[in-house]
Amino acid sequence: MIPALPADQVRAAIAADDWELAGALLREHDAAVAAACAAPDFVHAPREALEALLDAQRALADEIRAARDEALRLLEKLGQDQRGARAWQKALA
Repeated sequence: MIPALPADQVRAAIAADDWELAGALLREHDAAVAAACAAPDFVHAPREALEALLDAQRALADEIRAARDEALRLLEKLGQDQRGARAWQKALA
């Protein structure tokens, strides 16, 4: 049996900025998938279930990349804002 992707828990961990938990959840799921694939009865598992899992993994990976990119964009903007504020502070001193 193919284990379900803990997408909701991963999303919640990311929303809470708990990247450690998100990573741990994904590692645990990866181990469960590897164990399921190694099971003798895996050859009889419906292919559709594995394809659905792979699609869900890709979608979640895309969400994680988008969240990472947005965090990077915000950090860069913060850096620009700080440089601007320092320039104004220096000009007004």
